[in-house]
Amino acid sequence: MVYLDVLFLVNFVTSALFLLGSGLLCGIDAHGPSILAGAFMGAAASFILLAPELPWPLSLVYQLATGAGIVAAAYPWPGKRCFLRLLAWFWALHLALTGALLLPGAQTNNFSVYLPLSPGLLLFCAGGVYLTVQGILRVFGRQNRPCFSAELTLGETSILLRAFCDTGFSVQEPLSGREVVLVRFAAVQNALPGPLRSYLSAYFAASSTLPPPELGLRFVPCTTVSGHC
Repeated sequence: MVYLDVLFLVNFVTSALFLLGSGLLCGIDAHGPSILAGAFMGAAASFILLAPELPWPLSLVYQLATGAGIVAAAYPWPGKRCFLRLLAWFWALHLALTGALLLPGAQTNNFSVYLPLSPGLLLFCAGGVYLTVQGILRVFGRQNRPCFSAELTLGETSILLRAFCDTGFSVQEPLSGREVVLVRFAAVQNALPGPLRSYLSAYFAASSTLPPPELGLRFVPCTTVSGHC
């Protein structure tokens, strides 16, 4: 016998724990309302366990789509690469739980697993997975490298970015000595004026010509681990 309220509550808590764990592994701060929204979607998606058995391609599509929806609700679009990393870790943490506890008598339906465990033990094990992630990250120091939201202004255009804070060093412009912020070109190119965007795209592709004065672009020399540039 499966109690719907227990099924919903257990999956709500485990989804919240695994979303928090995914954020820790990707270095992204989690926000309470968003995590709760993702956990609610995860709990609702678990009811597919009680549905009639679907063809496996349809079940797989359902699991992929609901997983993407859960992560999107919890972490509103942090960028394609980061989103895929979050999604991969979210699935991996679920597999860590079910793979470690897949006992005789476990039932599967539509790629969902029902474990023959008490709700308390299942929540305890899910918490153990989350605490394991916390412990690993404490050993490697990930908790000291947070990502946060930032806004970059280019002329009259504002761009929302995900910023990575590394306090281990400071980057300075060699001519003025002022501190600078490094930005990936791909993250801002669509907001640049057309001529500037075209020039930089060609420059990063292979060109070595200096920018024309009307672009208002200035290159400064710097030395990195890859050499002088």
